[in-house]
Amino acid sequence: MIKKIFFYILIIFVLSACSQQSVSEEDHITLEEVKTAITDQGMVLEKADLPSINAFTRELNGVSPKAYFIDGDTLSIYVFPSTDARKEGMDDFEEKSAAAGVVEHEKYMHKNILVFYELGNEEVDSKLKSAINGLE
Repeated sequence: MIKKIFFYILIIFVLSACSQQSVSEEDHITLEEVKTAITDQGMVLEKADLPSINAFTRELNGVSPKAYFIDGDTLSIYVFPSTDARKEGMDDFEEKSAAAGVVEHEKYMHKNILVFYELGNEEVDSKLKSAINGLE
């Protein structure tokens, strides 16, 4: 009898863990989804090979970004495994850049995504906001 109760409890635990995992996977946004949302706004992403000393290409909370140029301005896309990891990544950025003179930039955060854009063009900034906020 005790074995049956233990077995049922184990099954319930496994099923609840699986359902929680599927919810978090639905909320997870991929790099491809971000790139598609940006290009759907009519912007062209050019791959950038920037040095790791650049404030927007540093590893944050164990995640390295993919760097691009939009009209010559730097765009860095961080894809974290979760929203909490993204929040910790933002905290990491603030700690690392607190004493440094970071160029004027905009940051966009949505679910597990953190994007930095070196401000260069207000129209691009507006399109980026629409692209990132429109991600599901």
